[in-house]
Amino acid sequence: MKLHFRGLTYDSPHTEWEIAEGEVGGSYRGSPWRLHRLTEKHRCRRQINEMVYRGVHYTKNPG
Repeated sequence: MKLHFRGLTYDSPHTEWEIAEGEVGGSYRGSPWRLHRLTEKHRCRRQINEMVYRGVHYTKNPG
């Protein structure tokens, strides 16, 4: 998906999650809603330490 913000165009990272429907968590306007759980653990594959805010590049300190 192409995204645009303040004149810049970039691609959105597309991630699909496998979700298992759980027990009923409550009701909303008379309809039950269920809890959803991830079926497997996911971790970020990469850690972005270099960021840009309003055109200024900086490095995020870990921790």
